[in-house]
Amino acid sequence: MGWTYPFGASRKSLIEDRTQAWERESAGMTVKTTCLAHCFRGGRFSGVLWAVWEQTHSQGKQPTRRWITCDLIRCHSGEWGYKDMSEACSPFYYSCPLKYLDLVSIEQHGGNAEWRKQVHQHHTRQKEKRQRKRSHCAS
Repeated sequence: MGWTYPFGASRKSLIEDRTQAWERESAGMTVKTTCLAHCFRGGRFSGVLWAVWEQTHSQGKQPTRRWITCDLIRCHSGEWGYKDMSEACSPFYYSCPLKYLDLVSIEQHGGNAEWRKQVHQHHTRQKEKRQRKRSHCAS
């Protein structure tokens, strides 16, 4: 998939738009999709927007679904845009908060076990890096 650049979007408005709840009518029931959690990891001109989504059905005929999304966000030639992916795409980005993995249990909602393993390894490496830096500064 390519990049989408909504006209006149700022980083803030783009994040607000990408995390806004929505609902629709389908087969006589209301399908509601809600962002349960989101965070932006990055700098002034690019980063990753992580979000956890939940979808419910008013009639309760369908089970509740949850999933993790990964939107790459960047400013290119003064315009803000995004490239959306989900955990199922096995994105090559691993800064997803660990608590998001808990919100979307792989046993209940499915997911990508290999990608989740990489997320855990990323956080372990980051923790070790911070510890080395602290110990080096204390010396």
